[in-house]
This record gives sequence, structure tokens and C-alpha cells, in this order.
Amino acid sequence: MEKMKTKKGVKLGIGIILGTVVGYLTSNMQLWFVLVIAIGAALEYGTQKKPK
Repeated sequence: MEKMKTKKGVKLGIGIILGTVVGYLTSNMQLWFVLVIAIGAALEYGTQKKPK
């Protein structure tokens, strides 16, 4: 079975969209926007392939 490759920054983009929606619903845009950017960046960094 072959894995699908995602483009760089997709997880960060999805996180920003989700953070904006949750921030709007909770009336706390600043908190959620910053938190989700940090989480998305960590996920992007964690899924990078390490050079040999």
C-alpha cells in the first residue's frame, strides 16, 4: 500500500482554519490563533524526514 504525500504547510493551514473557527465560536480569536499556529508548526517539524 502506498502512502499519499502531502505538500509542505498543509497541516499548518488546516490548523489556522480550525483555530479561526474555534476562536470565533469562543470569542477568543487571539488565544486560539496563536495556539494553533504553534501546534501546526510543531506537527510540521515533527513529520520532517531526518537527513542521514
